Amino acid sequence: MCMRVSYWRLLLPLLAMLWLTASAADTEDPADGIVGDWMVESHDAVIRIQRVGPEYQGRIVWQLHDTYGPEDGPELNGKPTTDRNNPDPARRSQPMDGLLLIWGLHYDAGARKWRDGYVYDSDDGHTYHCTIWLKDPEHLRLRGYMGISLFGGSTLWTRVHELPPAGTDRTNSVHS
Repeated sequence: MCMRVSYWRLLLPLLAMLWLTASAADTEDPADGIVGDWMVESHDAVIRIQRVGPEYQGRIVWQLHDTYGPEDGPELNGKPTTDRNNPDPARRSQPMDGLLLIWGLHYDAGARKWRDGYVYDSDDGHTYHCTIWLKDPEHLRLRGYMGISLFGGSTLWTRVHELPPAGTDRTNSVHS
């Protein structure tokens, strides 16, 4: 008995798999546009933004100065930097590396912004409301404010595709 193989029977499943793969790539969630590593405007830290459940959060993953220097006094010199400006004295000894700086952001598809979040400024120990939007795929704007957005300030962050080596100054190699 001679068996005839239908080429369509073999080809159709392959075409279906290719179509599904292409469709999955086309349906990337725009809400994840801020997911990744971002060099802050001052070039002294990289913040990793991730989706955690229904919200977006950002943590410090790299710092230009991850240890205290001699200018901070002999008792701190060489020790890892901590959140020493935190208003909660119990948290002032927590390391800056891995510190949660952004939380509570939710994507507003109509406005193409991430809203209703908070940003912690470790320089002054204050927490502010924040909104983030993409200027383009490689740059985001973060606006921190008290009360209403009119009373605040904005900063521009640049996407980084690999973390710099520890203690490396990236000021000249990152363009905004």
